[in-house]
Amino acid sequence: MSVNTHKGIELGMLQMQILWLLWREPTHGYELMKRLDKIKNSKVEQGTLYPALQKLEENNLIRVKRVGERGKKIYELTSRGEEIMIKTCEEFSKTFSGIFSDFVCKTCKTEVR
Repeated sequence: MSVNTHKGIELGMLQMQILWLLWREPTHGYELMKRLDKIKNSKVEQGTLYPALQKLEENNLIRVKRVGERGKKIYELTSRGEEIMIKTCEEFSKTFSGIFSDFVCKTCKTEVR
């Protein structure tokens, strides 16, 4: 599923989630995999995650901030990545607000932030 084509960048759901997670906190690939597994309630494999990270890096949306312990790359958003992530999340939220309202808000009786 393609989410956004802002400034010629077409993001899929996984890439949008990666950008959102890195916006919240720079981290390494294994930690991203664990967080994505929890969000998606399914296993995200290395063969899926690392090509997505590579594509985001090639499009100047993320960069390696530093190499952490045991040579782990710590990824962070670039300013362009933050701009694209915000625009993509806004468009995603507008597109799916009715579904959220029907299936999230009414089910749990809480507001979607």
